[in-house]
Amino acid sequence: MKLSIVIPAHNEEECIAGTVNALASTLSGAGVPHEIVIVEDHSTDATAQILEKLAARNPAVRWVRNE
Repeated sequence: MKLSIVIPAHNEEECIAGTVNALASTLSGAGVPHEIVIVEDHSTDATAQILEKLAARNPAVRWVRNE
C-alpha cells in the first residue's frame, strides 16, 4: 500500500521545501512507498515556483493549484 500525504500550502515559500524534503527523506529512508501532494491555495509569494522545482526533482512529489 502507498501512503499519501496531502499538504495545504498558502504563502509557504520559506518553509515548504524543507518540509517536503524532510518528509520525502524520512519516508524513503524507512522504505515506505509514498506520494506527497501539495495543494497550493492562492499563494501570492513564490510557493508555486518552489513546488514546480520540488516536483521536477522528486517523482513522489506532485502539486495542484486550488482554483
